Formats: sequence, structure tokens, C-alpha cells
Amino acid sequence: MAFDGEAFVEEIRAELVASGRTLDKARWVERVVQGEATKEELVGWARQHYHGVTYHTRRFLSIWLGRIPYEMTESVIENIGEEVLGIQSKSGHGHLHWLFQFTRALGAPDEVITTATPNVEAVLSESFLYNLAHQRPWYEFQFGASLGIENQIPPAYIRAVEGFKHHYGDLLEPDDYAFHTIHIMVDEDHGGHVGEFAERYLDTEEKRRSARAAYFAGAEATRRCWDAYEGVSW
Repeated sequence: MAFDGEAFVEEIRAELVASGRTLDKARWVERVVQGEATKEELVGWARQHYHGVTYHTRRFLSIWLGRIPYEMTESVIENIGEEVLGIQSKSGHGHLHWLFQFTRALGAPDEVITTATPNVEAVLSESFLYNLAHQRPWYEFQFGASLGIENQIPPAYIRAVEGFKHHYGDLLEPDDYAFHTIHIMVDEDHGGHVGEFAERYLDTEEKRRSARAAYFAGAEATRRCWDAYEGVSW
């Protein structure tokens, strides 16, 4: 029986959902939805995202670009262009700009994030992604980062944005959480088409096993990073 890439992807997604460890169930998301997250906790989440993923994304992708098949080049360059310049979203700015718009609106100086010593969870998230990009079989990045992280972002941010609208209107204008709304759109595309990818490139059981392991590791590393948002003050 031929390998079904879509079925493979849906199976591992379903297993992650059943585990309760998806990003849309992260503690900070639940607190935002309920209107319970403090300004410090919201900035703490942004600190985690900055050190664990956002600041380094252009570097992960640039490393990976030199390892992938040629036919994938265009989509990765588009991803870098969006991260740095906001090309796909036509937002006029890269994602770091919008992340800091969010934290500035909450009253936090940039130094609360940029000069923070990254906690263990942020370092592990960053290190895992560098390992995928540099050292692991090239196709694992598609599962550990694109599917395990990016594809989980839209449902998590949809919930967060609803929380911002309903509970934080006195603090945040829509442009202040553009970081989240932009990712709802672009990460569906960046984390999409993985079933087709699996069918094309995961042509052995060994590759499927390692891709599966990368997926769960990426999802769990990011969930732990997001959940470790405490300790921010200014």
C-alpha cells in the first residue's frame, strides 16, 4: 500500500491534540481568553517568543535554505521576506517590529526583552531549532518547525486575538496586536502543504520516524517556552 502523506500528517496532529499539549491550550492563551493575564505576563510571553523563536527565525531559515532541494527555495525565501520585511502580509514591517509594538503598547521598555537573560525554556527552544536547521536531516525542520510550530500558531492566535478584543481594549488597539493577526494569515501558508511534502520526501520508514519525532519535539519545546512567561517586571 502506498504511503499517504496527508494521512500521516493528520495522524500525528490528532495525537498532539489528544495529548492536550497544543499551543492553543497554552497557559498564557487561556489567561488571555479569560481576561486574567496581566501586562507583565503578556510581555513575559513576548520575551519568550523573542528569545525562543522570533529573533532567530531569519537565521534558522537562512541555514536551512542551503540544505533543502532546489524546488523548495522560493517558499523559504518568501518566508524570510515576510519575517524581515512583511512582504506576504504587506504590513510594511518585519515581525520584530510588530512584536515590539505589542510590548510598547503594554508599557514595557524594549530592554525588558532585549537585555533579559533567556530562561532555560527559551534557550532550549532556540537550540532545538538551530539543531534542526544545522545538524539534523534536512526534512526534519519541516516537521519540527513548520508543522510543529508554525501550523499551530493560527488557532492559538485566533483565541488570543479574541481575548485582546474582549478584555484588553483599554490597553491595546488592533494595530498593537498585529503581530498575532499577521501570523494567523501567514503561518497557515508557511505550515501548510506538509502532507504533500511528506509524500514526496519521506520515502522510507526511517525518515517518517525521525520526522514524527521532530514534530512532537518542536511542539513540546514551544509549548514549554510559551508556558514559562513569568518573571517580567519594569
